[in-house]
Amino acid sequence: MSDETEGSVLAAIEAMEAAAFRTGLMARRLLAEHPDLSVKEIRAGFVAGGHAELHINTDECDGVRVWAERFGLRVESNISSYTLGNGRENVYEACTAEGEIDGVGIKLLGTRAVEGAEGEAWIAERDQAAAGPAETAPVGAS
Repeated sequence: MSDETEGSVLAAIEAMEAAAFRTGLMARRLLAEHPDLSVKEIRAGFVAGGHAELHINTDECDGVRVWAERFGLRVESNISSYTLGNGRENVYEACTAEGEIDGVGIKLLGTRAVEGAEGEAWIAERDQAAAGPAETAPVGAS
């Protein structure tokens, strides 16, 4: 390996190590400064070229909303479903928020089950939208 290649490879490794270190410091800081915020899991995201990122799973959408409010982040929400082997369809909401705190990227994630009447209404609305507009009989037809 040439000196130039070795230097650029080592520089990339050093940037990765520095980003990983900053990510760890930020994780510890957030947990220490905000013990009231829910955290199910916290891990480093992709760290390359000196970019540091934390992925924080709050387990629930409410947790994402509290974190986002605290740090001025916008929450995005998406409702989806999946069908189990027994044919039962489960509906859930996935909430995310992204931003940056002191140079470290933050990605928040939480989910909630959409059950009962709310889940049934979502399924009905989705199915109706998939079926397209309802056909109407021509005027004067019986």
